[in-house]
Amino acid sequence: MRPRVIVAVFVFLAAGLWAQTRDNPSTPEERARALQVTRKLEQQPLGQQATQERSWLTKWIIEIPDISVPVCDEVLKPVLQGEVGQYRYSKELVAQDMAGEMAYLIQHPQPKNADEGNEDDYNINKAGLDSALNAYESIVKSGAKGAKWGPLEELLKKRKTGQLDDYLKAA
Repeated sequence: MRPRVIVAVFVFLAAGLWAQTRDNPSTPEERARALQVTRKLEQQPLGQQATQERSWLTKWIIEIPDISVPVCDEVLKPVLQGEVGQYRYSKELVAQDMAGEMAYLIQHPQPKNADEGNEDDYNINKAGLDSALNAYESIVKSGAKGAKWGPLEELLKKRKTGQLDDYLKAA
């Protein structure tokens, strides 16, 4: 499957849940919990409660009407390269990217009339990628089987050498 197909499948599944979107906006307590869960998942992406917390967070992001998280398949292309499941922890990192973007949007609310393609899209995508890379580093540090992934190692190298901005701008 191509990366766009994988993202399309993910978006389709999310759209299926969209019908369950609630009418009321997120509460300050929910946003605080979402930020806490996002940061915890960066540090412990494979922890005992990680699957449940990631599930809650993903469902919450899909349901809330007041925060819209963009999806850019090019940013996480290294995770999505090749066949589905090629990288063992791709679903965790794709969810973490979305969570990192959501966290940025909570901390930097967008104007109601913001158009797609605004200058802050870069910062939103960067926050998502940073969050996913943080989770990736935690997975590698945990010693999990199949944790290291060459394309993600390259992105870490770019981040450490200050070249990640160029990668993001190109994506």
